[in-house]
Amino acid sequence: MSKTGYPEEILQSLEDYNIDIRDFMPGHGKGAKLLLNFNKISGIEQVEGVILQGKEIPNGIIADVIIKEGTVHEEPIHLCFGVNKETGIQEIFPRIIAEDNTDVKIQAHCSFPNADGLIHKMFGHFYIGNNCNFEYSETHYHGEKSGALVAPVAYMYIGENSVFENNFNLTKGTPGKVKILIDIYAMKNSVIKSNIRAFGKSRRDSIRIKDSVFLEGEKARSIIKMKAAARDGGEVLMFGVTEGNAPYCNGHVECSEIVLGKGSICRARPFIRATDPTCSVSHEASLGRFPQKWLDEIQAKGLTEAEATDILIEAMLNED
Repeated sequence: MSKTGYPEEILQSLEDYNIDIRDFMPGHGKGAKLLLNFNKISGIEQVEGVILQGKEIPNGIIADVIIKEGTVHEEPIHLCFGVNKETGIQEIFPRIIAEDNTDVKIQAHCSFPNADGLIHKMFGHFYIGNNCNFEYSETHYHGEKSGALVAPVAYMYIGENSVFENNFNLTKGTPGKVKILIDIYAMKNSVIKSNIRAFGKSRRDSIRIKDSVFLEGEKARSIIKMKAAARDGGEVLMFGVTEGNAPYCNGHVECSEIVLGKGSICRARPFIRATDPTCSVSHEASLGRFPQKWLDEIQAKGLTEAEATDILIEAMLNED
C-alpha cells in the first residue's frame, strides 16, 4: 500500500503509459484529484474552480466533477478508479459538467492489476458548455490474466463553439472482454476529435468498441481515429459512426487495424449517414499486417521477429 493507503500496484500501472504517479497523489502537483479503490474514496483534493465530490455505493461510486464557468487550468484533473481484487463487480457513475468558457483537461486511469473474473461497469454523462476547450483522456490496465470484463457507456453533449478531444487507450496489459459504447452529440460550430487505441493479445481477449459522433449543429466538425491490433488469437471489432444532421457540418471516420498470428481477428466497420444535403461525411478503413521489409529492417539491428513486431505495433498505436 502507498502512504495514502491506496494500492501501490494500481498506481504502478500508470507508468506503463508514461504518466507520473505523483500527479495522482494528493499533496503533489497542482491539479484536482480523486482516487477510488473499489467503492472507497481513498484520496481527494480540490482546486479553485473545480468541484470534486463522490458518494460511495455498495459496488462503486457516484462521482461529480463540476468545472465552474470561466475556469482555466493547465494542470489536468486526475481521476483514478481501481480495484486490486481478483473478482467482484465495480460500478462507476461519473457526471462531468464543464460550464461555459472553461478550458480544462481530465486524465482518468482505470486499473485492475489482479483481475481474474472481475467486472467493471461505467455509465457516464458529460455536459460540455459553450465556448469550452475540453480534453478527456482515459487509460486502462486490466492486468496480465485476460481476466476482466469491462463495459463502459458514455453519453457526451458538446455545446456551441466548443472543442472536445476524447482519448481512450487500452494498449498495456491484457484487455480481457471489453465492450465500450460512446455517443457524442456536437452542437453548432463545435469540433470533436476522438482517438481510440486498443490491443488484443491472446485468444482470451475480445474488444468491441462503438464510437459515435452525431453532428447536430450547423458547421459542427468531427474526426474519429480508431487504431487497433490483434495477435495470437485476439479479437478486435471497431465501429466508427458519424451522422451529419445539420447544415454545412463535416465529419470523417478513420480505422486502421493490424492482424498478427493464427486465429486473430480484426474488423473495422465505419458507418456514415447524412440527412442534410450541405453536409459532408467520409470514411476510410485499412486492415492488414506490417510489410515484411519493415520487420527485416528492424531485425537487422539484432532484434527477434517478436521484438520487431512489438516495436511496430507500439509505433502504429501511438501515431497521431
